[in-house]
Formats: sequence, structure tokens, C-alpha cells
Amino acid sequence: TTQPVVNIKRAAYAMATADGQSAEITMYGDIYEQQPTDWWGDPVEGQFITLSEFLDDLGQITTCKDITIRMNSYGGDAGASNMIHNRLRELARNGTKLTCIVDGVAMSGGSLIMCACDTVKVNPSSLVMIHKCWTPIRGALNADELRKAAEANDAWDKSQVAIYKRKTGLSETVLLHMMGDTTYMTGKEAIEKGFANELLDDAE
Repeated sequence: TTQPVVNIKRAAYAMATADGQSAEITMYGDIYEQQPTDWWGDPVEGQFITLSEFLDDLGQITTCKDITIRMNSYGGDAGASNMIHNRLRELARNGTKLTCIVDGVAMSGGSLIMCACDTVKVNPSSLVMIHKCWTPIRGALNADELRKAAEANDAWDKSQVAIYKRKTGLSETVLLHMMGDTTYMTGKEAIEKGFANELLDDAE
């Protein structure tokens, strides 16, 4: 049987496979549950990867044995990033070989998706950033409501720690400290900490 040729081009990402065996996903944008809108409900200009569209498109290349993700993402929505991470891990469990190449940055939600890949390749100048979740608080809240919001953020932080721990083998305590400090890592530092596996260096 001939494998389908997939060539999807969206504003902030592309997915392509020529032979049905290996596919490349380019993720150059921020990750959102839905297309962000302004105060008036009009779509905001920008490079956005939206969850449902991305997962629909991913469904077209799930038969591929090899998927490479080329990444340049400042992150975005924690829930959407977590979901994409989990769907990629499902593919990995079913035998798909996942590789991430950090062409630019993998920050926040981008770093969660990066950590779904068993092989992460970074450039010396790549940047990986991990941090604790934050929530915009609007209006006047009492102490109980603020504690509730903080507890929700703690839960999100724990879910992210689980992702980083699986990838790096670092302890929860170390990871929470790193996230609390908003840690930026160069390619070399990301390898030292276990977030990445291979440094793409210029030939000597």
C-alpha cells in the first residue's frame, strides 16, 4: 500500500511526510487552547498553534515511525501544551521515535512539548526555559479565593514537574526550585541538566 503524502501548512506550524514513514513538524509559534482574541473579540495578529487544529493534523501522521519536531516556541497555554505532550507520549509508547530539534527557543509550554521527545537536540545558542505557572488575577479577591487560586497553580506546577522528572531524572525538589527561579538554560546547560540529549555544534 502506498502511504499518504501529508503536507499541512498553517500560520505557525507545518506537518509533512513524503513516505508515510517519517514526518517533520515545524512548531514556530505559541500554543493556545483557541485562537486568542482582543477586547472586541477579533483575532489577535500573531503566530499561534491552536490545540484542536494541531491534534487533528497530528492524527494524519500518527502512522509514521519517526517524527521530528523543529521548535521555536515561547510557550503559551499550560493545559494545551500538557495535552500535546501527552498525545506525543502516547505515540512514543506505541513505538514512534520522537526527536525534537530546538531551532530557537523552547520556553514554558514549549519545553513541556520538547520533553515528550526521547531525543532532544539543541544548538549552543538554543534557550530552554522552565517556570512556575502564573494566572492573571482580576477583580478583588479575599484570602480564601487567593489561596484557591494558589492551590490551582500548585497543581499545575506538579503536573509539569511530572513531565520534567520523566525526561531529566531530576528530583521534584530540584525541579520546583528551578521553576520557582524561572530558569533559562543554553543548549549546553540543558544537556547538563538532562533536558536535552545532543548538542548540534558546528563541525570543527
